[in-house]
Amino acid sequence: MARRKSKFRRIREKYSIIVDGKCEKWYFQLLKKHENLQSVDIVPELLSRRKLKDVFSLVVEKIKEGYDKVIWVLDFDVLVKEDRETRKRGKKGKIQEFKEYVDRLRKHKNVFVLVNTPCLEFWYLLHFRRTGRYFGNCDKVIKCLKKVELLSDYEKSERYYKKASSDIYEKLKPFQNAAIKNAESLGDFDFNDCQRAKAEIYKVFEIIGVSTERNRV
Repeated sequence: MARRKSKFRRIREKYSIIVDGKCEKWYFQLLKKHENLQSVDIVPELLSRRKLKDVFSLVVEKIKEGYDKVIWVLDFDVLVKEDRETRKRGKKGKIQEFKEYVDRLRKHKNVFVLVNTPCLEFWYLLHFRRTGRYFGNCDKVIKCLKKVELLSDYEKSERYYKKASSDIYEKLKPFQNAAIKNAESLGDFDFNDCQRAKAEIYKVFEIIGVSTERNRV
């Protein structure tokens, strides 16, 4: 007798992760490769045009397409630079524009906006150092990051990130729990106090269901 098919099939959840840089895209591609996420389809996306309004429109589009969770990851140093430039021209600042978009997205419980201040590399630094130092730009973070022996040759290239012998996710994984604790201790991003070091990207692991328990000492 042929086996009856179950009426209930496990539905594969689909998550959209929208990033504003190639390094973030490579990082999430490697996360998807290394983690056992059988019930999750992670789609890291990077717009060729990275204007705030375009990214916001993409987030809204993914909500309408029915993604289970939509995650927007943003590096704040780029926004600060653009904010200065727009204000000089007498236009509305980019930080205010971003805040308005975030406020509009709050009603969507499946949307998560995560801010790294100043950039993704600060998250990497937290794997090796517990610090709340505010870095004015990403170059300063990278200079500090290269003092870590494991990442002394760090570079923002796909060749480096996806090196066959040891990609960046593999290098960082043993220190991931320390990084999560360090990032969590810094608290949430606050528009009323923007010049504070943050690495909200750590929240991704809980949002998409990545277990880090096996690495705990």
